[in-house]
Amino acid sequence: MAAGNFERCLAITLKWEGGYSNHPDDPGGPTMRGVIQREYDAWRKRQGKRPRPVRQIEDAELRAIYRENYWDTMNCDALPAGLDLCVFDAAVNSGPGRARQWLEQAHYIEAYCDARLAFLQRLGRLWRVFGTGWARRVAGIRIDARTMAGQPEAQLPFDETLHAGMRGREVRSLQARLRALGYPAGAVDGIFGEQTHRAVMLFQHDNALDGEAGVWQPNYAKALAEATPMLPRRREVSRRDLEAAGDKPLRQMNVLQRVFAWLFGAAAATETFSSDSVLDSVGGARAALEPLQDVIAWATTNRWLLLCAVLVAAIALIRLIRSEHVKAYRNFDYQGTSAPTASND
Repeated sequence: MAAGNFERCLAITLKWEGGYSNHPDDPGGPTMRGVIQREYDAWRKRQGKRPRPVRQIEDAELRAIYRENYWDTMNCDALPAGLDLCVFDAAVNSGPGRARQWLEQAHYIEAYCDARLAFLQRLGRLWRVFGTGWARRVAGIRIDARTMAGQPEAQLPFDETLHAGMRGREVRSLQARLRALGYPAGAVDGIFGEQTHRAVMLFQHDNALDGEAGVWQPNYAKALAEATPMLPRRREVSRRDLEAAGDKPLRQMNVLQRVFAWLFGAAAATETFSSDSVLDSVGGARAALEPLQDVIAWATTNRWLLLCAVLVAAIALIRLIRSEHVKAYRNFDYQGTSAPTASND
């Protein structure tokens, strides 16, 4: 059993938690070294103390919260060395309830870390943004847990990549440089959140850079140093530029517009050759606008006009959506499938 291993496990977990943050991507709000504001408020209330900003949390309070809310809650003193770290860190990162579920399924370091990683990989958009950081955290915990269990192995190699979940001066510098180029990297706060992740993806896309989407590689430095502001170039992009570049959503909207236009033409042509006069139907439409019952009666005998009206409305809606789609590309709200060059026409 690993009684007395709390301080060692806490030190490892705190390496992954970083310092203070209050990022819009974090649903927990203000957080200091992994402790969120509402958790801190609840703990101080139980101690008979007044609430205060979590940024002012003291080391003794931090250790007490981690021990009470996670270590003792998960009964980590009764777990084998190494597994206690896995369970403790999982409870801090994903909550005691989830950590307990994994413990019911897996009683060994390897199986527990596998179950944890498999759950994280199923988180869809969150995994796409934060997956690199989460995967590194689980891998690091797995290695440290093996070492505690007497199975030491090589530590994770240090690299200079930046990815979601990281904090520090390097992230702050990257955010400042991306923002100077017009990329929407969010606040220059040194926290690699979803906005920074998306800005990196846009930079990779616009500069045809290889590598995992949203992960900043050291070899991008040359492209960053030579890059020119991108927002003006995007603002010059037209619908034809996106079409020429093979933009998939735009191509789909164009197809829909043509389909509705053909349907409209077919409906109008059919009625023209199958009735006495289209003008009679249009004149009837004017007369039918007065009493509601006449409108209903007219609609039952002039369904083709209603169909045409619906098709025209659909075409207008598609054109509006297409216009907003181009605006989204210009304003970086949409990444695009390729990097078109603005035309001169």
